Amino acid sequence: MLIVFVRHGKAEPLSEKIKDEDRRLTDKGIDDIKALSSILEIKPKRIYTSPLKRAVQTAELLREHLGGDITKTDALAPEKASVETIKSLELSDGDILVGHSPSIERIVSEIIGGGNIKIKAGGAAGVEVESLDPGRGTLIFLIQPFLYEMLFKG
Repeated sequence: MLIVFVRHGKAEPLSEKIKDEDRRLTDKGIDDIKALSSILEIKPKRIYTSPLKRAVQTAELLREHLGGDITKTDALAPEKASVETIKSLELSDGDILVGHSPSIERIVSEIIGGGNIKIKAGGAAGVEVESLDPGRGTLIFLIQPFLYEMLFKG
């Protein structure tokens, strides 16, 4: 089963005026997620997302191009996300999980059995899983936002 882990797009910076959970995607963040959507050739049944605004916006942009139902879940919230929390999700082949750094990267690393994984804002990692247990997955692809510029603006 293929699971796609997406780090939310680039968000507006932290400030005294905006709470972290309310930070929105920047124009670049929106463009990056639209570009990612055009590269992914999957039809997810579900897009699970952290409840934070920037992650929800990312999930909504992915749904516009790829389809699927969006489910907000604390299992992907920055302070809670782990392999154990995502085991509670009803995952299907091609489902997308939208989360945050560093938790989404730690989850991918653990599932594939180790390694230092870096997913830039607006990037994605596709992992083929037998189960969500440590070492039971294989990294199939890693897409970083700099590729969008090469592919679409180059």
